[in-house]
Amino acid sequence: MTRFFHWSLKAYRRLLTLYPEDLRRDFGAEMLEEFEDDLSAECTAHSIRGAIRVWRIVLHETIQIGLPAWRQNPALAVPAISTAIAVATQSPLLILTIRRATQLNLRPGDATPLDTLFALAAGAALTALTSFVAVHRGKRANLISLGLG
Repeated sequence: MTRFFHWSLKAYRRLLTLYPEDLRRDFGAEMLEEFEDDLSAECTAHSIRGAIRVWRIVLHETIQIGLPAWRQNPALAVPAISTAIAVATQSPLLILTIRRATQLNLRPGDATPLDTLFALAAGAALTALTSFVAVHRGKRANLISLGLG
């Protein structure tokens, strides 16, 4: 089996985490087995075009089933909310930074205001990551209940 095939199985296994927990529990093994069979058959019959066809179906299915369920997951909701709060509380500084960069006619390689802009973006990303890790670790340890679902 090719490296792409093994990568695809690993990627699909991770993609299954987007699906609702009860669906994964009841049918996860069968879904993985079916994906492996479909990918193998399509790669044998149609090479890369077959693999692309299988992945297109998988991604379409994930968007239709997995993502709506994922939005209700506290491990996503909490980082999204905390990032929104971080952006909202930092937006006055963000607006001033953009105005100053515009007034000074700075280009992307120039310093001060754009560095501030980058720092704000990095802060929002760090807030989201920290929230995600905290919720994920707390959920695994059954320490917290957010009551979002």
